[in-house]
Amino acid sequence: MMEEIFLHLSGPHSALPAMVQILADFASFDALQFTPQLKGVLSRVLPILGNVRDVHRPIFANAFKCWCQACWQYDVDFPLFSLLDGDVISFLNSAFELLLRVWATSRDLKVRTSTIEALGQMVGLIPRIQLKAALPRLVPTILDLYKKDQDVVFLATCSLHNLLNASLLSESGPPLLDFEDLTLILSILLPVVCINNNSKDCADFSLGLKTYNEVQHCFLTVGVVYPEDLFVFLLNKCRLKEQPLTFGALCVFKHLLPRLLEAWHSKRPSLVEAVTVLLEERSLGVRKVLSELIVVMASHCYLIGPSGELFVEYLVCNCALKDQGRDDFESSKEFSKSSGTYYPFQNKRLEVKIEAVCSTELRTICEKGLLLITITIPEMEHVLWPFLLKMIIPRDYTDAVATVCKCISELCRRRSSHSDVMLSECKDRTDIPHPQELFARLLVLLHNPLARELLATQILTVRGFLIFT
Repeated sequence: MMEEIFLHLSGPHSALPAMVQILADFASFDALQFTPQLKGVLSRVLPILGNVRDVHRPIFANAFKCWCQACWQYDVDFPLFSLLDGDVISFLNSAFELLLRVWATSRDLKVRTSTIEALGQMVGLIPRIQLKAALPRLVPTILDLYKKDQDVVFLATCSLHNLLNASLLSESGPPLLDFEDLTLILSILLPVVCINNNSKDCADFSLGLKTYNEVQHCFLTVGVVYPEDLFVFLLNKCRLKEQPLTFGALCVFKHLLPRLLEAWHSKRPSLVEAVTVLLEERSLGVRKVLSELIVVMASHCYLIGPSGELFVEYLVCNCALKDQGRDDFESSKEFSKSSGTYYPFQNKRLEVKIEAVCSTELRTICEKGLLLITITIPEMEHVLWPFLLKMIIPRDYTDAVATVCKCISELCRRRSSHSDVMLSECKDRTDIPHPQELFARLLVLLHNPLARELLATQILTVRGFLIFT
């Protein structure tokens, strides 16, 4: 079959796109059979590459993407270096230079996008010397696509992720990019987290979620190499209190905290301080991701002492929210001269939004989060007990009492054999309400047995565990 295709490749130009597409499909379908033929394919395609018209360039670019993907798939089962001899590397170098120098600067968006996809797969196969020389042109070319639609942004982010992996995580040498070189990339990536994923269209939601995950992969790649620099970068974005940047930074913290736990161990006080400052934030979108981050912090023992109780009260406060409308935030897409901050996505069809969140969603997240840290994190017992008893009394937290009682019941059930210790812990603290106050408060709340979250049931259950004397 390959001989027939090679014969057509040297035939009339009208048949070339179809033959190249067949080779691309072959590579996607059977990488193990195709990859050993790569040298023959490149030797025949490369001479005609410079004469390919714009209308056919996406087909050729997609073919290079598929061929490179086949190489990576082949490398899973067999050593790839045995096939990448000097000739193959030379062919790839020539194709890479042509695509980057000519095709990636095309006015046709489809050509540019398909070319960036191909280059994103090729960066791991070309020599590091060539990659380093190409970075000043390749990085701006990729970042320029962030002004386009969401589907283009996803493709650009995938290529950027591959580029960061090839530039930073190679075993054959030091990182090719300093953190100072990465700040522009990270600043453009951060607002991508805010792309609104609440579309009713399943395809749009899936694309938004995949884009979000790719962005997090990019930040993780940078964090593995420059953990302290990335921490400071994200912390500074939180302190700016510009909602898109704050939201994005909190999302990245939430994702990276478990993965860079050891590298960020000494940074705990700084993160706790930054989160404490943000507790006054009114945006429901920011409060949602902040609540999720607090739960992640709790699972890694960040919530200790007074700050831990403050964060627990923050969750309780959000558990008491009443149903309200959605809180949408749309950021500016212009260059702010006063702040010097650049926001991408200048195309009107792609809007940067903090995810639309209603109070019901935020309340549900906090209720589940509070129960989660109560049930699954033993280290939180000393923070939650007897502090949660204080959360029953305030009138503003009335709608959270059912969840608080459920958490107290779980704590008492788990420590039922240490009831004397629990009672003494209550008496040792002067800020804990007296038993008479708790009893009276719970008795008053029983007036509405049909309240949400089975309030009456939760009160009676916790009453069975607590001993009021």
